[in-house]
Amino acid sequence: MSDKIYCGSAKIVKTKFGEMPKILFHKDNINTIVKYMKDNNVDFINLDMKEKKDKQEGKHTHYLEVDTWKPETNPAETDEANLNPETDDLPF
Repeated sequence: MSDKIYCGSAKIVKTKFGEMPKILFHKDNINTIVKYMKDNNVDFINLDMKEKKDKQEGKHTHYLEVDTWKPETNPAETDEANLNPETDDLPF
């Protein structure tokens, strides 16, 4: 499992249309995201907005973290499925 990658902060603001998150990125946060994407050769990224445990009045109440989860794949199963497409149990 990789280390957590923090990349911004946020707070929930009330508007006449309801509550919405207001997100803040510093250029270093953007560079961190770009580096992660280059290092992992990905075109898209998911960010998790999480609520801070210790909130301070007037400060950001949430932080953003890169979602680094990747599905576990068994290379043997993937290769076998690609080599024998007729063996799939399809209902049609």
